[in-house]
Amino acid sequence: MSADGRRTIEDDRELLEEVLAEVVRSGAGDEAFDLHERTVALAKRARLGDAEAAGELGELVAGLDTDELEGLVLSLVRWFQLVNLAEDNERIRRLHARDRREAPKPRPGSLRDAVARLAAAGCSAEEVGRLLASADLRLVITAHPTEARRRTTLEKLARIFSRLRDLDERPGVPNLEQRTRRLLLETVQELWGSDELRAVSPTVIDEVRAGLVYFVSTLADEVPEVIRDLEASLEIEYGDDAPEVPAFISFGSWIGGDRDGNPNVHPDTTIETLELMRSQCLRFLERRIGVLAERISISDRSHTPDGELTALLERGGELFPQLEGRLSDLNPEEPYRRAFTFIRERVRATRRGRDGAYADPGELLSDLRAADRALRESGDSHAAAGDLRDVIRQVEIFGFHFARLDVRENSKRHRDALAEVYSQLGILDGYAEADPERRAELLAGSIADHRPLIPADISGFSDETRETIELFRAIGRALTGRHRGTIETYVISHAEQPADVLEVLLLMKEASLTRAGGEGAMLRIAPLFESGESLDAAPETIATLLDTPVYRAALESSGGLQEVMVGYSDSNKDVGYVASGWATYRAQVRVAEVLREAGLGWLFFHGRGGAVGRGGGPTNVAIMALPAGTVGARLKMTEQGEVLAAKYLTAEIAHRELELTTSAVLASDVDGDSGLSDERRERFEGVLERMAGTSADTYRELVHGDPDFVEFFQTVTPVDEISRLQLGSRPAKRSPDGGVDDLRAIPWVFSWTQARIVLPAWYGLGTALAEAEERFGLDTLVEMQREWPFFSALLSNAEMACAKADASIASLYVDLWANDKARDRIWTRVCGELELTIRKLEAVFGEERLLDREPVLQASIDRRNPYVDPLSYIQVELLRRMRSGEATDGETERLGRVSLLAVNGIAGGLRNTG
Repeated sequence: MSADGRRTIEDDRELLEEVLAEVVRSGAGDEAFDLHERTVALAKRARLGDAEAAGELGELVAGLDTDELEGLVLSLVRWFQLVNLAEDNERIRRLHARDRREAPKPRPGSLRDAVARLAAAGCSAEEVGRLLASADLRLVITAHPTEARRRTTLEKLARIFSRLRDLDERPGVPNLEQRTRRLLLETVQELWGSDELRAVSPTVIDEVRAGLVYFVSTLADEVPEVIRDLEASLEIEYGDDAPEVPAFISFGSWIGGDRDGNPNVHPDTTIETLELMRSQCLRFLERRIGVLAERISISDRSHTPDGELTALLERGGELFPQLEGRLSDLNPEEPYRRAFTFIRERVRATRRGRDGAYADPGELLSDLRAADRALRESGDSHAAAGDLRDVIRQVEIFGFHFARLDVRENSKRHRDALAEVYSQLGILDGYAEADPERRAELLAGSIADHRPLIPADISGFSDETRETIELFRAIGRALTGRHRGTIETYVISHAEQPADVLEVLLLMKEASLTRAGGEGAMLRIAPLFESGESLDAAPETIATLLDTPVYRAALESSGGLQEVMVGYSDSNKDVGYVASGWATYRAQVRVAEVLREAGLGWLFFHGRGGAVGRGGGPTNVAIMALPAGTVGARLKMTEQGEVLAAKYLTAEIAHRELELTTSAVLASDVDGDSGLSDERRERFEGVLERMAGTSADTYRELVHGDPDFVEFFQTVTPVDEISRLQLGSRPAKRSPDGGVDDLRAIPWVFSWTQARIVLPAWYGLGTALAEAEERFGLDTLVEMQREWPFFSALLSNAEMACAKADASIASLYVDLWANDKARDRIWTRVCGELELTIRKLEAVFGEERLLDREPVLQASIDRRNPYVDPLSYIQVELLRRMRSGEATDGETERLGRVSLLAVNGIAGGLRNTG
């Protein structure tokens, strides 16, 4: 306990350790937990520099049979899952303590803090109102699941977390600790006895269901609470002049719509996804409106129903006469109960496709708002401001589907399909190989032509072409049927030139998703610029499109807001961490300039992964580090993999993450790097431009220049094993015959992280910092870090990655490669760059040790290492056995299973999978 009698993280850890020990001893025997404790003790000694302990740990692991290895891995995996909950609980304690300590000042990162910063910057209530009216924050869950845990595991962990919170929130309750311990034992035993690995790879629809869990469990309730916090903050700052808060927070999904490299996503899959999203959301709304019918029991003895409420009741009676009869008997003097019961029945009819259904969310909102006005006009404003207000918000934000579904496809699929169409129709042979300008000219003419290009009967085309055409036709049916408004954006991956975008517009026209000439477009088209080359060319690509009349007409008819997606994975794999980060920054600035000059708005869509090598890092820090003038309170970003569970598994953490993201988006243009003068910004950018070039040269010289690097990567990391891990429905490679260049970002980053090298998140940075220090001076780098949020975030994220990297443990993986000469050459370079990067980061941050400025994160890594290290020893031993060729087929299968379990454990221990 702390000095003031409150629980601490050590109390939680001690309780969870005792519970886990009892569960393991009862389920697997005393020997199993004794092995766990002995292994961790050796790892702790090794961490303190005891070489003898490190050797003993290696010998211990090598002497275990497969059953013993599996039991040890499982106990370590379960420990990490529990300690993660303890750390999350401690995070909530720190937030509460900071609130108490800093009151009445707003807590940094809170919505109150964001509103105060807006006011301090001179924003009037009217200006804030305009900001909110144009604001658009959309969080998009994606079908790139690096989350290695099963859904059943997540549910059990949520229950355990709830028990821990009880101990903090209900102090003094008699026998609470004993009862909590008993409940923890029950749930942890369920966890211990459950399979951690999926038996089969999940289907796309399995992934859709898993993603929807977060909406039902936390997001649907927490988003209205976040908006309430914002409303309260505005009232504190602006009083009666406080502007209205629109429903500017929304959600998107790629799950079931992302086709790029995933052969399991078909047009029918996308429609099935929309149906499932609709069914789950309507079930949720049905329950919530049922609660309103139970709670709002105001009698007409005290208030006579007004005209709107009377009309609502009459319409309900006409639609459901039998229900009207029952309600007249049950609730004759309770008009609101009857009204909400009718509304619930209409929502149920909507879900079931029966008479009386709502045509769209707007009709449901109309009824709910009528009830809201009736309550307020009769003097019951407090009742209206409670659950009813939250349900109205939920319908405004989530509609009938919880999220809008984006569709994504690779530009090559569109090009190949149209090449076949043009060839078969005798218009042009060799379209795909034609000059890009010639293609764009032909496409613009076809878009402007009122005659259809593609025949109704497409049976004569190849399977791939038919599927591409049918995708657009399926979208058209969805958007003109029961899924209106649910698909808003079509994302084109590997978009490199204007023709890539015009191809999609032509396919839209052929499916009646736009009229000839681009008018009446029903979709936004968002090019994804991800490679270094496409990011550099992005401003020119957008400018050329804006000068193309058919595209300009489509853009303006779809709302006049150009959505541009910037990715991090491919550019990182191509040119390394620093050059990738700089390329995305520069592309945003230049694209925004093009659109601003054209008098158009924009929305940048950031394809962030969980790991630093994929754009990861703290969300609010990343938002504040975006280029000045490129956000404007509009931002769209992916949330994926382990990030979903880490942020949204529990209500308290979900609320904090939503608060941090929302406050950063609202304050980004009055904070962030907007305070830099033009002269300083230009000087800083010049330094970083040079650093990016130096870093890219260093990175490419190794990754793309060393002839043995591919074999090094494939041998010293568990990439093959990770590719077999049942992470999701998507294959590990876009092409099964491709090499590292064709490997998806998930196994690329995941593999380096597993081997404790984390190379994509820092390699090349050390050399770049050293060269910049020599040329510009350390003081300049320190100044940039302190005054330029983008540069600070770039270095901070790399610092975190370097803190999680460990050359000593990584050397165990490196020793798996028998090619001594090539191995030593490459590993010496990697170690040298890591040491240089760490030394330079410490110098710029003024630290004696990485993360001295972040003691909580530093302590977390220190606390975890003695539990992660044994898993690394075990994984290396398993790889050695599997690759030796000496195991039988059955034993190889067993070893593979334990290896995948170790992968899960290391991912959970590092809280970073890729």
